[in-house]
Order: sequence, then C-alpha cells, then structure tokens
Amino acid sequence: MKRSQVLGWMVAAAAVSGLALAQGVAKTEAEAKTAIEARQQVFKDIKKFNEPLQDMLKNKREIEPALIVTNAGELQKLAAKIPPHFALDTRQFKDIKNRSQDGIWSSQADFATKADAFGKAAGNLASVANSGDKGAIKKAIADMGKSCGACHDSYQVKL
Repeated sequence: MKRSQVLGWMVAAAAVSGLALAQGVAKTEAEAKTAIEARQQVFKDIKKFNEPLQDMLKNKREIEPALIVTNAGELQKLAAKIPPHFALDTRQFKDIKNRSQDGIWSSQADFATKADAFGKAAGNLASVANSGDKGAIKKAIADMGKSCGACHDSYQVKL
C-alpha cells in the first residue's frame, strides 16, 4: 500500500474516532429530555416556516416572494441545526416521547446528508423566489418538501 493510501486511512480512522467521541450518550433521563425538547423545538420552528410555503404550493395562499425568501432562509438555517441536535444519543430513554428512529445514531452520515439536502433545497427555493415564474417557485417548494420528507421516511417514527 502506498504511503498516501496509508495516510488517507489513518485520517479516515481519526475522523471516525472523533465522531464517535463527539457523539455522546445521554447519561440521565433529565439530560435526554433536555436534548429531545431542543430537537422538537427545531422541528416546530421548521413547521412554522414551512406551512405558509406549503399553502402557496396548494394554492391556499398567494405566492409572496418576500415571504418565501425569508422563510426559506430560516429553513436553511434550521436544517443546519438538525444534525448537531442529534449528537447526543438518547435511544436508551424509550419512555420519553419522541419520534426519532434508532437509525439516526447508527447512520449519522446519511442523516446529516439528508439534512444538508433539505438546507440546499431551501436555499434553491430562496434563489428562485424572485423569478416571477410561479411554476419554478412551486417546483422548488415541492422539491424542498420532498427533501424534508426523505429524512422523515428514514428517521421518523410514523404516527
């Protein structure tokens, strides 16, 4: 094996070890509850900024470019907060009500990729908002919704 390959493997191993150390495990129910409540607040905020956009998509509300830009910007910021809010593993506290599937912690890279895709879709929506092209705006809203839903499909307990 070439020296550069060995170095690459060492860097990768160090990164994985660093992720394992950064990803803590909740030690008490109170600690888990605090983490879960913080996560839930992020998703409540996402819902608050997403609902008017979904209403525009469904023709329940007129398309408002300024509101789209504002809300899409907020959604982009919130998307970036999702993975850090799941750094603390709370799986062992099953009695605390939440909708997180265990796969979040066993597939952190995929989970982070999905959150990033949601953020990028929100950014795309913000850039399309002032185009005046209602079709493109609605498509961007729908695409953002699909990227958000992709994470739900894999990592959220269905009700």
